[in-house]
Amino acid sequence: MIKSSAADLHPDTGGRFVFEREPGEQPRYRVLVFLPASQRVECALVWDTGGAARLDPEPADAWVLGEITKLARVLHRDPKARLTRWRG
Repeated sequence: MIKSSAADLHPDTGGRFVFEREPGEQPRYRVLVFLPASQRVECALVWDTGGAARLDPEPADAWVLGEITKLARVLHRDPKARLTRWRG
């Protein structure tokens, strides 16, 4: 029998990006990024009236910020309840 654990969610390289839509009329997502060595980034994603993505708090890691921004464009065009992507 194979048991799953939180360690399975963290890649050896790159990151696993998970976007979960929160209830409400305006799209708002909880973003979790699982990184190597059990590191994790968490933030909220919303769009301003001009359509620009806003993250709270904004990730300090430039690569993580860039990947979230790319995936935010996908969700802005086609909102989904959940989106998971592996990058890097």
